[in-house]
Amino acid sequence: MPANTGGFVLRLRVLSRARAALIATALGVFGLGMSGSGCRPHAVDAPYAKGEAPTPELLLAATAPQLPAIQVSQAKVIANRALRGNLAFLAQSPARFRGTVGVAGNELATLSFTEQGYALRYKLDAYPTGFYHGPPSSCAVEALLGVAIDETDLVALVLGGGPVIEGPHEVLEQQWDRAAGHERLTIANARFVQQLDFRPIDGQWRFVGGSLWQRNAEGGKGDKQWSLSHDGLARHGEVVLPERTQIVAPGKRKDNLVTIVYKARELDPAFAKTEQSSGADEGGNADGPSSDDGAEGAGDWGGNDGWEDEQPTEQTPPEPASPSAMPKTGLAAPASPTTASPRGANAPTTGIPKVFELAPTGLSDRGDLCR
Repeated sequence: MPANTGGFVLRLRVLSRARAALIATALGVFGLGMSGSGCRPHAVDAPYAKGEAPTPELLLAATAPQLPAIQVSQAKVIANRALRGNLAFLAQSPARFRGTVGVAGNELATLSFTEQGYALRYKLDAYPTGFYHGPPSSCAVEALLGVAIDETDLVALVLGGGPVIEGPHEVLEQQWDRAAGHERLTIANARFVQQLDFRPIDGQWRFVGGSLWQRNAEGGKGDKQWSLSHDGLARHGEVVLPERTQIVAPGKRKDNLVTIVYKARELDPAFAKTEQSSGADEGGNADGPSSDDGAEGAGDWGGNDGWEDEQPTEQTPPEPASPSAMPKTGLAAPASPTTASPRGANAPTTGIPKVFELAPTGLSDRGDLCR
């Protein structure tokens, strides 16, 4: 009996394994059939005839900021899908920015930078609490948003454009990505390789994302620096701006993801109309603080003009351009309020508005965070 029982159990095990293999095979075939028929992305054909792709120069022109300045009174910033805060900021092309991240009306960090340098009020725990200042550096942006991105690149992004590496450029590749529905341009200079993605919207090429790598010794892609995307593009008056911007940068253990969701934007801000430069003796700026502003809460630096409570401008979703509507010469680049350059725009001719000044407000002076 024991021998017969053992043989019976052995046969059961063999049958069970065979049955399990059959079931797994059937499920695998079923899964392949489902993924092949129901889950495969729909390919998008190029919106131009063969041989009529846009030139690299036309695409690069489409990365120019669509606005000379912007005031965002309401936005959300989300770090790594977990940490959420309120974000209010001002930006002016090509390299002026002032933004505050706060929670429940409490300031966590305020960063201001211009072509002259940066100033940072910092109250989080990654660095000692204090007031930092120094020459322009991407690490100051990292202290505010969690990703290290060049100051001019950040300004270009929030003004509806895209960051582009400094020229002269070498075009490595250009092709239409049918899976993503993008025109993909890959360029390089001596230090970096950059991929730029464009989509046809309203009969014009619009920058929708890209990635940056260091250039390796072989001339190809080395360490990745960041990837970014503009999502939910919608028309705001004469310009097309994203509903949100995502930036992903490699971290020590995992990638760092920052999402900016725009809620209220002023496309013709008052601060950009003043010609008062930093350090003027009189006049002040009704839309920004003086050097002794004393701000403590997120958004307080905007003064008492109520811009933090302004409602978003009316949005009209843009219509993708159809191939039949495209001119034979290809899509146009969007008109820019400034002269296009490899980084998007020429420097403003006016002085630096006082709104970009930032005072320690009782915090200890800790020098340059980025030295």
